[in-house]
Amino acid sequence: MWSGLLQKVFKVREKVAMNLGGKGDEEKPFLDHLEDLRKMIVRIAMTLLVSTLVTFCFYDKLFEIIKYPLWATGVIKTPEELKAMLQILTPQEGFLMVMNLSLIAAVILAFPLLLFFLLQFILPGLKPAEKKAIFPAIGIGAGLFLLGACFAFYVVLPKALEFFYTFNESLGMSNGWRLDGYVKFATRFILLFGVAFELPVIVMVLVKLDFLNYKLMSTTRSYAIVAIAIFAAVVTPTPDPFTMLVLAGPLYVLYET
Repeated sequence: MWSGLLQKVFKVREKVAMNLGGKGDEEKPFLDHLEDLRKMIVRIAMTLLVSTLVTFCFYDKLFEIIKYPLWATGVIKTPEELKAMLQILTPQEGFLMVMNLSLIAAVILAFPLLLFFLLQFILPGLKPAEKKAIFPAIGIGAGLFLLGACFAFYVVLPKALEFFYTFNESLGMSNGWRLDGYVKFATRFILLFGVAFELPVIVMVLVKLDFLNYKLMSTTRSYAIVAIAIFAAVVTPTPDPFTMLVLAGPLYVLYET
């Protein structure tokens, strides 16, 4: 199964190399492609390991930051209320929460490098001038990722938390959330919007590879709208229409740009 999947991926990679005018990668044997994949995975893993060790040193500050969306809802008034609401229910939960938070912070911190390693693998056979053009694209991609993450952190996440808090209250129940569950919910939101805002970079790469052009995008706009709506409905951590619309709206704007 995995061998067949990798062969399909490598065939796409060979087509990419030919579209870019490469002369070597289209004739690469399976094991050479596999070695390139291994190098990319090792580089990404080592980058995340080092970045996680760095962010772990500041876990107390990261924890204060991740609590901001709860304060922004306005439903939590005092530190005592927040302490009573976020509960640790198992001995290891606090430590695992810190590790998860450090890893997510590491992904955000190292995102430009991760994107560079990924593009190196996806776009083989680049000429020197084209390799230089990667760096502005990485800068744009990192900026869009940060924009999406900030949009989720400051705008969407507080509204989503407020919605669920008030909904739970309407059921006549008090809100007592697991700390680990809250952090996973919040970080998933942030990462999701960051990745979703990469749509222009994905379109740029597809255009560069001759898989996409303006005429095709114009004629398939209605399908793109449906696809964006389905994507927003599937990947959002919450089922409420507000969150789906907030994700789908910027995605459509980014698609048109």
